[in-house]
Amino acid sequence: MKNKFVGFLIFIPVLFFSQNESDTSEDCNSFKRNRINPFGITSIENRIVDNKGDGNKDLYGTRNFRAVLYNLVYRGGGNNFHLKDTIPKYYLWNPMPLYGINALKQSGFDQAVYLYSYNFDYWYPKKRIDSLQRNGFTYKCEPKLKNYLKTYFKEVVAHANDSTAGFIYIHCWNGWHQSGLLSAYTLMQFCDFTNLEALKYWEKCTDGHFKGYKKVKDKIKAYKRLEGYSFSHNQKKKHCPCKRKYVPLKKIQEKDKINLSKDEMMQLKKKITYIVKPGDSLSKIARYYKVNVSEIKQLNQLKSDVIKVNQLLIIPNFK
Repeated sequence: MKNKFVGFLIFIPVLFFSQNESDTSEDCNSFKRNRINPFGITSIENRIVDNKGDGNKDLYGTRNFRAVLYNLVYRGGGNNFHLKDTIPKYYLWNPMPLYGINALKQSGFDQAVYLYSYNFDYWYPKKRIDSLQRNGFTYKCEPKLKNYLKTYFKEVVAHANDSTAGFIYIHCWNGWHQSGLLSAYTLMQFCDFTNLEALKYWEKCTDGHFKGYKKVKDKIKAYKRLEGYSFSHNQKKKHCPCKRKYVPLKKIQEKDKINLSKDEMMQLKKKITYIVKPGDSLSKIARYYKVNVSEIKQLNQLKSDVIKVNQLLIIPNFK
């Protein structure tokens, strides 16, 4: 009876992991034993903060929070619902709120990276950035991934090699597309994901918002690992996820619906600009482009409704 019972105990875990967690020959038991997982995340596709910012009060200020590299790199969006009344449609087009940065710091993070540029300088002037830096937290704006990639990989390696370092949070607006792209690069670079595996992972973690986005998908398909940035075998066991077959959602859930077009989901490379003409006012321009005055004011960091002829304005959405 004793021998049979022991055999039963050994058999069940192997069956469980092979069916539910791993679609490769990787030993997921070994991976899980070597991980330090402070947020209790069971898979990199699972989010512990949802699209409404709910799920973990210690991470309030984030949205769609997921692990990329366990105990090292995490991804998501910023929770700017407090701006919804002021900027009804484009409240998401902002960096992390300060209370979100403070929540990250208290949760063990020492760096966050905003992967777009809209309104970063408005909310985080140099004086505030310097203050955060003095208190042990780095917040930076890196909208051009191609230029930032090598620096980012150096930061990942440095954090992995420093037992006293905190975590890194990479974020865009929703935590789906741009942060997903950098996460896909990360998994291919450090965890031996193939391009196809990384693409399926990206699609799965958009929570249904994966149709279209050809340029992003093409970048993932074309990515080639960069020399000089890698993990040791033990670091892979500690930080890398088990590989799985990622199947994207066929239908977007109600809580994950966003009132933005595909183009508006990601920061456009070419900004829509308008040169003020004689007789113009902010209300007149807003009516023409079907946006709110407050949206134009915040995007252009205007403190009043006063505008001047020949002044250049950025319009948040073209008619």
